[in-house]
Amino acid sequence: MKVHRVYNRKSRQLEREVSANVSGLSFLYGSLAGKILNPFIARHFISSTYGKYVKSRRSRNKIKTFVQQYQIDLSEVKRPIESFTSLNSFFIRELKSTARPVDRESSHLISPADARLLVFNLSDQSALPVKGYWISLSDFVADKKLSKDYANGWCFVYRLAPCDYHRFCYIDDGMQDAVHRIKGVLHSVNPIALSSVNALMARNYRELTIMHTANFGRVLHFEVGALMVGRVFLHNRHANSFSKGEEKGWFEFGGSTIIQLFSKDAIIPDNDILEQSAKGIETLIRMGEKTGYGKRVKF
Repeated sequence: MKVHRVYNRKSRQLEREVSANVSGLSFLYGSLAGKILNPFIARHFISSTYGKYVKSRRSRNKIKTFVQQYQIDLSEVKRPIESFTSLNSFFIRELKSTARPVDRESSHLISPADARLLVFNLSDQSALPVKGYWISLSDFVADKKLSKDYANGWCFVYRLAPCDYHRFCYIDDGMQDAVHRIKGVLHSVNPIALSSVNALMARNYRELTIMHTANFGRVLHFEVGALMVGRVFLHNRHANSFSKGEEKGWFEFGGSTIIQLFSKDAIIPDNDILEQSAKGIETLIRMGEKTGYGKRVKF
């Protein structure tokens, strides 16, 4: 087992995050042979094949094992476990309306998802840690003008583990542009993968939503696909309005990542998150929970 430490805001202590059944990931990211084969293994058709399995009834008997392995709190789940017909249907489960209360204070920046959060200043570090690799801001955004606009901004990296709730929400009221899909290779977000650094491999499939928010200015919101994830589902891919806490979509089976970029003068991240991020430690966070303040900058 691979042990990874994360910061718990409530207890103010570091906790062990244990990733089980990672022998395959150890091979892919930790061995020479795995690194050679990685470009071929991490293709969409492999993810699609595995995706079909986890969506089939054959995977239904894996649900209880998944619950036990990741210690999932079934009291939060909206439906009884017996009603799920596949592992994927359980993975994208809905929670009860009271399970993830949203901080409604307009000046409070909130998390879009259950995740492990890392925040850093792009003026100090121009590369983003994405799926276990470092990639330049310009390569990740795939738009020279946009990347230049956020070169001195804030980057929020939300890493979703398999145990997390994989639905995500909007962080404010506002309007969005049509979603732009950026093609790339899928990679795991397991901490084993996060120990490997190779910018050449950081071509990840991602969805970009440019959000014009009421309290945090223009925000670049990315959903990044991962190994064994066949699809990111979004409720709305067109230009439209949205409200704080409204469900934006979900990730299908696997771990994944949300990355948000903010103008430097638009927000102030919470100090405890910044302190831990400076040490390279992720902070446990839940969807709807406060992560900072807005300065009411508008674009």
